[in-house]
Amino acid sequence: MLPGPLGCGGSSDQAGEGHLLAAAGGPLSGGPGRSGEGSGQPASPLLQEFFTDNLWATLPGSWQEALDGLKPPQLATQLLGVPGEGEVVRYSSVWPLSLLALKSTACALAFTRTPGFQTPSEFLENPSQSSRLTAPFRKHVRPKKQHEIRRLGELVKKLSDLTGCTQVVDIGSGQGHLSRYMSLGLGLTVKSVEGDPRLVERAQRLDQELLQALEKEEKRHPQVVLAGPRCSPQHVVRWVEPTALCEELLLPLETLPRGGARLLLTGLHVCGDLSVALLRHFSCPEVVALASVGCCYMKLSDPGGYPLSQWVAGLPGHELPYRLREGACHALEEYAGRLRRSGPGLRAHCYRAALETVVRGARPELRRPGVQGIPRVHELKIEEYVQRGLQRVGLDPRLPLNLAALRAHLSQENRVVAFFSLALLLAPLVETLILLDRLLYLQEQGFHAELLPIFSPELSPRNLVLVATKRPLGEAFSLLETEDR
Repeated sequence: MLPGPLGCGGSSDQAGEGHLLAAAGGPLSGGPGRSGEGSGQPASPLLQEFFTDNLWATLPGSWQEALDGLKPPQLATQLLGVPGEGEVVRYSSVWPLSLLALKSTACALAFTRTPGFQTPSEFLENPSQSSRLTAPFRKHVRPKKQHEIRRLGELVKKLSDLTGCTQVVDIGSGQGHLSRYMSLGLGLTVKSVEGDPRLVERAQRLDQELLQALEKEEKRHPQVVLAGPRCSPQHVVRWVEPTALCEELLLPLETLPRGGARLLLTGLHVCGDLSVALLRHFSCPEVVALASVGCCYMKLSDPGGYPLSQWVAGLPGHELPYRLREGACHALEEYAGRLRRSGPGLRAHCYRAALETVVRGARPELRRPGVQGIPRVHELKIEEYVQRGLQRVGLDPRLPLNLAALRAHLSQENRVVAFFSLALLLAPLVETLILLDRLLYLQEQGFHAELLPIFSPELSPRNLVLVATKRPLGEAFSLLETEDR
């Protein structure tokens, strides 16, 4: 059982933890990408109510005293426990034991997110080009995705070799970047399954473009001998239902003797219930291995997507409301970096909370309206931001504003950031519970499963891959996360 921060009753300090748990969830304004890992500014729905609901006052007085006045770099070091290189953690005051216990417990109970290998960064020479991928495989692929397809692709190749797989099935494959690398880069037989026909059409165009680029490279370097013919992934347009088996996933690409198909299911940042569908298909006899990286936990069906295991379902208080599941998708390491840089962009939290007070004053029934991204927020005065925000939520931007009240809110900017940092402290803990549930779900069925951190969390926050096999791999499991030379 996960004690401490997951409980919300009891003393005043515990009540403070309860408010933080609720604040941990929130949408990413700025539109997430397909994987749900957008780079917008975090703006928790509850954080929007920082002033309207006087959230600072919900914290225990001793916590307020410890956190009030801390600068963003101090929050990164002292609260989130992510100091800068060579920096020593020094507390500017004596913190209450309850706050220290929350920090220690959240850290102790969360799965480690730091990969176990140490290699030079693949982006040292060029921040937009991985030195571990050749130019054709980098084209049209962002640095984050370059890192992800290389690392997951190499793990899948090792897992395929260890389990004797005949075919890899990439589920929720999008534009096919991972499928292309596994098939044309690593020589695996790959079926690529995606529900959006537009993405499949683009993936097929990119396949042909990559094949042409590889052929040109061969002509320039004829001394390079291929181990076998190059085969593009086979793309299939199919929507995978989370609660029903999809026969298309289980069909081999080539005719094999009865019982000869051995499938490996994989997915890179598969959203919500689609990641659960992978787990349910793992019980099929044709499937012998699984390597899944989940994402978008807020899209999980309730019930159905969580909890999956009997053990977690039996825990008192195991429920995870929408806000908590969404909070688990925030990027602690990335935000700690922003805190260390202490840039003006952090002001967006305070601005949005101040806007909420004006919206409530003008139309009390309008709560937490969505505000489309306002560009270059850090360059705006608070009243300019509020006027643009009012227009975006359908209110008159010429409403009279109480400038003294807005500037009083702005003076609490560091408190808003501190409150959000407290909530973010719990995000890895919530993700741990969700992934632990999936791990136990597989183990309860007699399968062998591990969770391995394979991506750099600074590049890819959802960096834990759930690996499962039907036969024990023993020490070979540890080889999966090692870095290829």
